[in-house]
Amino acid sequence: MEKQRKFCPLYIFAGLYIIGVYTVVPVLYLLNRDVISNDTHGTLTAGSVLLPLLIPVILGLVNLFAVIILRRSVRREQLLNAALAVKYALVPFYLTGGLCIAAAILLIFTPVVIMVFLGPAVALTLGTAGWLILLGSAPFSVGYLARAKKDGVHAPALCITAGVLQFFFTADVVSMMILAIREKKWIRVTVALLILLLTAVIGAVIWLILKINS
Repeated sequence: MEKQRKFCPLYIFAGLYIIGVYTVVPVLYLLNRDVISNDTHGTLTAGSVLLPLLIPVILGLVNLFAVIILRRSVRREQLLNAALAVKYALVPFYLTGGLCIAAAILLIFTPVVIMVFLGPAVALTLGTAGWLILLGSAPFSVGYLARAKKDGVHAPALCITAGVLQFFFTADVVSMMILAIREKKWIRVTVALLILLLTAVIGAVIWLILKINS
């Protein structure tokens, strides 16, 4: 009973990662505020853009080492809690990022020639940044899947498939939602978030259609 009540250190790393991801945009703004404010003296550099991305990359490596070191001392449910906390907390971040990528792609259809090249470049940059952030959150979910496979909670094929999906946008969250429901954990939050995601997807599709037809 005492072991079950013991606080899991992984929750600290999960919380730090969530905070770290949400600090990327403020740090990016602070480093490039002169350019963003249209100051003619401001210069956009690769370092000022890439430096904020080091935050989730470094924290992602910390997550990986934390899961490897603590894998024998934490329970499967604790790994699941850490994985779901990160996945669910970052949903608003990814929804916002997805809209920014869609807006960047729509720049292709503007009459300004340079936007034909700028739009895809911005979309690719945002997509790469998002994938790096996704990669940093993967240790929690992969660690859970490895433990679930070992404990026989889920079929090996299901665990392997879900493990691969952890490296793809949206599929990583949906797969963890399904596994959470199968384990009867976070059911209310999962259902509410699933409804929110479906609503957001439908709204985004309608918005894109209206933008294209306008």
